[in-house]
Amino acid sequence: MISNSSIQVKIGNLRLGSGLPLIVQSMTNTDTANIPATLQQVRQLVLSGCQMIRLTVPSLREVECLRQIKEALRSEGIDNPLIADVHFNPKVAEECAKIVEKVRVNPGNYVDKRNFQQLDLTDTEYQESLEKMALRAKPLLQICKEHGTAIRIGTNHGSLCDRIVSRYGNTPLAMAMSAMEWVHICQQYDFHNVVLSMKSSNAQTMVEATRLLADKMQAEGTVFPLHLGVTEAGAGDEGRVKSAVGIGALLLAGIGNTIRVSLTEPPENEIPFAQLLTTVPNEKQNVNVQVENGILHLTYHQEDYYTWMATVAAMAGFEHFTRPIKDLIIDNQYFTKDQNQRLADMILQACRVKFSQTEFISCPSCGRTQYDIQSVLQMVKERFAGYPNLKIGVMGCIVNGPGEMADADFGIVGATHGKVSVYLGKQRVTPPLPVDEALRIMESLIQLKIKN
Repeated sequence: MISNSSIQVKIGNLRLGSGLPLIVQSMTNTDTANIPATLQQVRQLVLSGCQMIRLTVPSLREVECLRQIKEALRSEGIDNPLIADVHFNPKVAEECAKIVEKVRVNPGNYVDKRNFQQLDLTDTEYQESLEKMALRAKPLLQICKEHGTAIRIGTNHGSLCDRIVSRYGNTPLAMAMSAMEWVHICQQYDFHNVVLSMKSSNAQTMVEATRLLADKMQAEGTVFPLHLGVTEAGAGDEGRVKSAVGIGALLLAGIGNTIRVSLTEPPENEIPFAQLLTTVPNEKQNVNVQVENGILHLTYHQEDYYTWMATVAAMAGFEHFTRPIKDLIIDNQYFTKDQNQRLADMILQACRVKFSQTEFISCPSCGRTQYDIQSVLQMVKERFAGYPNLKIGVMGCIVNGPGEMADADFGIVGATHGKVSVYLGKQRVTPPLPVDEALRIMESLIQLKIKN
């Protein structure tokens, strides 16, 4: 029962807020227009214990599909709240708000744009931009109020608009200020059924931005519920550890009301580990913590591998973001020395203290992804894992892809119909290509970088 929120938010048959249990959620990765496939995935998520389910709605075409999906689920007795994930098009968000229990909008691309350009706005011009955004958001807020629909203001580090970045830098502060602009817009129109999130593939950025946002809301006397997640966390143990470092650190600080572990795997795989993270605040009493000369020593004799991983990574994240560490020693009698060291290495990498392998940033994918990102990520990891000083992104589409991996050395981003484009930093360097050809080009670019 973790929360520092002062407002309770109703989302269908669930509530978020102070004194209420943490809610676990996930997102489908099917094409929402493929109604049978999406229904089957929602059913699987529900069986796995997922409490809220998000679906992408990229255009008005999928809005009617969303309606049919909801009607089919309700006829089956499945009443889990549904969330529409909307980017760019306010009209889509407005139509979705008439159907589902919650709409997620990204302030970074709902009105403003991200072209990686410096904008030198005067205070007057900046205020005029805010007023324009408020007017454009007004119809959505009115519809949400009429239909009892909640809104998640989902700020992504990779899709902050140029206006915000130009004033505050590409920083956690910029993320918090972007969210607070929308908080004030919602308050202006007397709308309070609001949840907020600060997402980044960098766990430290996510933690700092969320803490800043919580502090700013606290200072103003109104704290809305917070959704926690490290976006583009990856897959396998590395993805789980990165999620635990960020989400767990905040849960241990008493921050957070709903969580998602974003993995480039089948969505139902996210649920068991997310459920483990909800137990971390109660499990911390079983962990012995010592810090000496910047070296964190965690002793936790736990037989279950994933409980051990979730708890230790969360504790390490909390300690590191409270007082930065320079090394980590883990002691668990039920696992070998090499296993203890491997977990320590993954945590140190997630905390960006020490890099022992290539860092991979990969999104969990959604209905906008038009290639098999799960298998391609595995190919990329097998081919490029031995470069500890490199960061490589594997992204589903252009919505958040180029932004979230903007500080990556190389990346591939889904284009269309099974093809991907190669990126050098945040610049696209190839047209859409078959995956094999794109990987060959990326390997050539990596070799060229290493030689130079």
